[in-house]
Amino acid sequence: MVDASNNVVKRELDSSAFGGASNTFKTISVAGQSNVVADSSSDTLTLAAGGNITLTTNSSTDTVTIAAVSTLFSNPMFVLRPSAAHTLTNTASTPAQGAVNNNSTTSSYLFNDSSNVHLQTSSTTTGAVTIERAGAIKIDVNFILEITSSNTDVTIRVYRKPSGGAAAAIQTIVRSNISTGNMAIGFSLFTHCADDEDIYYEVGKNSSGGGSLTTQSTFAITKLD
Repeated sequence: MVDASNNVVKRELDSSAFGGASNTFKTISVAGQSNVVADSSSDTLTLAAGGNITLTTNSSTDTVTIAAVSTLFSNPMFVLRPSAAHTLTNTASTPAQGAVNNNSTTSSYLFNDSSNVHLQTSSTTTGAVTIERAGAIKIDVNFILEITSSNTDVTIRVYRKPSGGAAAAIQTIVRSNISTGNMAIGFSLFTHCADDEDIYYEVGKNSSGGGSLTTQSTFAITKLD
């Protein structure tokens, strides 16, 4: 602005000269954490999703939605079930397993791992599950035995077979002198597996006695990490 004497009149510019007032934050503060401070007027604040959190942006509504991811059955699991009653023999063996079916309640099935990136049916060991990615696993054994002869001894072995290596038992359970009727045997194991290791079980009896492993029995492997 120039006055009558052609001298420049200095005045403080008001924010209204730029179309209205504008309030912004330069610093984002979180208790116990270092501050996030803008380095320039064009700096960008990035939001990162932590565990079990999803972030969804909507440019048309200028909205960022923060949502929790359900942790129910968050870990992949493979469950083996005998496809038929498995007769106990003097030589322990792995029962024939049903086909993998995510909706099955009577045979082997896999859930929360539709792309098979963590657990797969073994291509080298009958009745085994292959651990596709190294990490900790939990094995839950819940067997129901139908014993037909008194004083039957039952042996259950859980095996680990490295890729290209020999199988080794990681747990052996023996139940001796089981009487006629139904009996449940259950236990859990925790172990760490390398890539492409097979996990499976065998069940059998001693030279005397008799019985079978029912189709309600389950051998479940859960990938923990």
